Amino acid sequence: MRVTDSGEGMTEEVRRRLFEPFFTTKGPDKGTGIGLATVYAAVRNHLGTISVESDTGQGSTFTMLLPVTTRRRLDPEDPVV
Repeated sequence: MRVTDSGEGMTEEVRRRLFEPFFTTKGPDKGTGIGLATVYAAVRNHLGTISVESDTGQGSTFTMLLPVTTRRRLDPEDPVV
């Protein structure tokens, strides 16, 4: 899955910290900084990957890759494999 925006983009410094819990570039009361950390954790928990391409003034593109499986998880106690 690929998600692209036309926003202001990110610097390299922001990109390096993007998925850290509680990291935000927003001011007080404008965000918690856990949104992308949560997405990162969910993708990784499903054995996937997430990456971002972004340049200042050019927007950002997030690419998420998840493995394909034919196995159905019927029992919530089954380990995720």
